[in-house]
Amino acid sequence: MKITGLQIRSIQVQRQHRTVVGTGIHTPVAGAGDAPTLSRFAFLQLETGEGFSGLGEWSDLEAGLEPVQLKGQLEALLLGRSPFDLESIFATFPLDRSTRCAVDSALYDLMGKALGVPVYQLLGGRYRPQVEVSWVVYIRQPDLIAQEIQAMCSQGFTAFKLKVGSRIEHDETCVRIIRESAGPQAQLKLDASGAWSLEEAIEYIPRLAQYGLQAVESPVRGRGAEDLARVRQAVEVPIIEHVWDRWDYVLDLVRHQSVDIINLFPEGCGGLFRCKKVLALAEAAGIGALLGSTVELGVGTAGQIHLGVSSPGIAYPSDLIGPAMYQEDVVTRPFVYQAGGLAPLEGPGLGVELDPAQLERLGE
Repeated sequence: MKITGLQIRSIQVQRQHRTVVGTGIHTPVAGAGDAPTLSRFAFLQLETGEGFSGLGEWSDLEAGLEPVQLKGQLEALLLGRSPFDLESIFATFPLDRSTRCAVDSALYDLMGKALGVPVYQLLGGRYRPQVEVSWVVYIRQPDLIAQEIQAMCSQGFTAFKLKVGSRIEHDETCVRIIRESAGPQAQLKLDASGAWSLEEAIEYIPRLAQYGLQAVESPVRGRGAEDLARVRQAVEVPIIEHVWDRWDYVLDLVRHQSVDIINLFPEGCGGLFRCKKVLALAEAAGIGALLGSTVELGVGTAGQIHLGVSSPGIAYPSDLIGPAMYQEDVVTRPFVYQAGGLAPLEGPGLGVELDPAQLERLGE
């Protein structure tokens, strides 16, 4: 089986509300009247002579990245290749990690469809029935956060991650509101997005820990392995950090015993294939894992779910909020949360297909 063609389509879609992460004491706080955040996406469709079609997604595109302009390069890299040749295709892959992720997803989708099996069977088999989801709460006015938590609890969510990193007084108010609204049994993580200095992290984490924290993510500016290790030694709350696609950084975190848990996701690591390798490093080091997110739409979320249900190391609630955060999607069968989690859709490959009418309506 060989790849014979490819297509790329771009769209724009709004989130349910404005999403703000921590940058320090001057971080703006989103209010009820703020316009929702607008995100750009692109979708890759690889075709084979046997009639199979594989899907990939560029999620929440960064400014300046225009996937449609990469079509010629991708054709040169992929046409005539077997989708099963992952090692050789990615050995010298010259494009950015978001593009690598989109290609990786489409290759796995093709392989699954050609074999008649879901992608999780290609990643080690189904280890758990679904991925537990940690609903991500962005920096907003406290009254909006209270409403949001009540709504998500009513939908079955029992795990939450709050973005912090504005004024500590505001952060503490919001942590308290979530704990009071979600109850004592709810799992609660914080994500400072690298907004704190080393000294602030060591001061603020114990102050917020009184509300019962599962972990704190990206607590220190610069995210250096040595600084993270100092924070971990100084506080009693587990520490999480993103690892992206840098092998040297992963090894630094292991060497300095900087973290208890890694946050990884296909877009950040460059695809499912690379994620499995990073998870193997974490497992060897005795480090836990969760799935982070670029807040994907349906195609990207599908890949995340297949990775999550097939990976024993992903034992912490993950950030797969895209199906509920966006006002619309482009897949024919949108994902539905059950008991605060997501399961893969039935069918070979990723289990999702694009809706042509939605692509046309939301297209750029």
